[in-house]
Amino acid sequence: MMKIILAGILGFCATVSAANNYYGGCTGERKHDCCAARRDYGINSWQAAKTCDKYGCNRKTCNGYYEDDNYNDDDYKSGSSSKQTYQKDDDDNWGSPTNYKQTSNYKQDYDDGSNYNKNPNDYDDYNKNSYNNNNYQDNFVKDVVYKSSGGSRSSGYSGYNSDYEIYTMNGQRAGYNLDGWEGDGFWGPKLQKVREECAVMFHQDMLYLAKAIRLVFHDCMGNEDYGCDGCVDLTHPDNSGLDLIMYKLLPIFRNNRQYFSRTDIWQICSLTALDISSSMYEQNAPHFKMTLIGRKDCPNADEVGDGGDKIVDMYPKSINSQSLVHHFYQYFGFDARCTTAVMGTHGMSLMHPWNSGHGDGPYPAKWSEGKSYILDNWYFKGFKKPWTYELRDNSEYPNIEAKKQWYWESGQEGFWNGDGYEQGKLVMLDADMSLKYDYSDYQDQNGYVYCKASYEAQHHGPQPAQSVPLCPMAYDTYDIVEEYAHDNLKFLYDVEYCMIKMFNTGYRHGMDGNYKMYYGHGAYY
Repeated sequence: MMKIILAGILGFCATVSAANNYYGGCTGERKHDCCAARRDYGINSWQAAKTCDKYGCNRKTCNGYYEDDNYNDDDYKSGSSSKQTYQKDDDDNWGSPTNYKQTSNYKQDYDDGSNYNKNPNDYDDYNKNSYNNNNYQDNFVKDVVYKSSGGSRSSGYSGYNSDYEIYTMNGQRAGYNLDGWEGDGFWGPKLQKVREECAVMFHQDMLYLAKAIRLVFHDCMGNEDYGCDGCVDLTHPDNSGLDLIMYKLLPIFRNNRQYFSRTDIWQICSLTALDISSSMYEQNAPHFKMTLIGRKDCPNADEVGDGGDKIVDMYPKSINSQSLVHHFYQYFGFDARCTTAVMGTHGMSLMHPWNSGHGDGPYPAKWSEGKSYILDNWYFKGFKKPWTYELRDNSEYPNIEAKKQWYWESGQEGFWNGDGYEQGKLVMLDADMSLKYDYSDYQDQNGYVYCKASYEAQHHGPQPAQSVPLCPMAYDTYDIVEEYAHDNLKFLYDVEYCMIKMFNTGYRHGMDGNYKMYYGHGAYY
């Protein structure tokens, strides 16, 4: 019964024709991705063919396109891309967040976990001091085996570049497969087993869906020669709260470590979380595939994954539209569209003041009016609201510095607590608001913003609210925000496309298994 239910949850997959429809054809940034793939991988490479075919592009598409410097690294620094004029959308009839269409699979009861031989709450046998990372690392993946391009393909195997092959100790080929490993005769059943264990864990607490996605985002980000390596420094303030999901994933890793590294396990559970959370609202949501097997864990972390040498800045010091896009371009090779799409996953999350310093008093805050465990476009719909800018002093949390945030008060009767705080209020970070507003010319040396979101909005600053100027629109991302606000499925397909880039960070071309980063050096551009 358990497998039947979980198969229903994980067994959805969008057709190629639907993907072409919602990718929007060979235009704009999609044209750029096609041409960049042809440039970086070769015109006749399978990577370029897959990327270009997905958007309906052909070889003539890229004639003379490489002289276009709209996505040049210097442009992101200077903001020299040509500005566009946008018309304000007056359509406020987006409906109510209560009108979610739930699929029947998510209303069924799961197995209560009694048949699951790894209790997620049982960590008694974990001993951080005695654990030796090499106990499993040496038994996981051999060093990369370099072969000439004349290697043969196994029958039924697609998305294969014979220049680079990764083999497990038992002789099974791993590495990169653009079509996903779910259909592979060897890896498919093992991936399904891990996904089922992840789904059991998520059913126990649906709020862990967002935590699993956040964990991989933090794992894959890092300076210098680092990428997705199964290591997160829990002493870093930006990683506060990740220990909960890391301990939840520990028994799943232990149960499958003979086939998967810790970072691969994190990725599989994150993909499962994306599958579950996106399909609750959208029955035609894409299937988030495991395209790379064989990521390596860092050697200097404990079994849970606490440690490593990554120096992580989750966001630039001074956040605005230009710096945010450039930041994620450096780390993940993201363009403006991918930056906007991945930021949209905030909509299924909560921010806890004791972890992040954001919220209202002692209560958590939400990014959107949607459900906290559903991935949909309510995050983008919320940008229409008259957000108020404030500096939160966090005096109740002495170890957390003051934080800047934007908030919206619902004004709903009975929504306020007796102590004067609004539980569940909507809050946006500077990084979120920079997707719609470009306040790069309205920031002081400390990054404090002195423009406001609308005429109706308040501004908790030294100036009277009526004298604070309006923030100009962010010409790189504003139209994408509006597009996603009206088209949930387009948003989900873009998330699926961009997550492949992020999840393969640290593996040049997604192939060779080395920590040779492409941060801004042309792997995708």
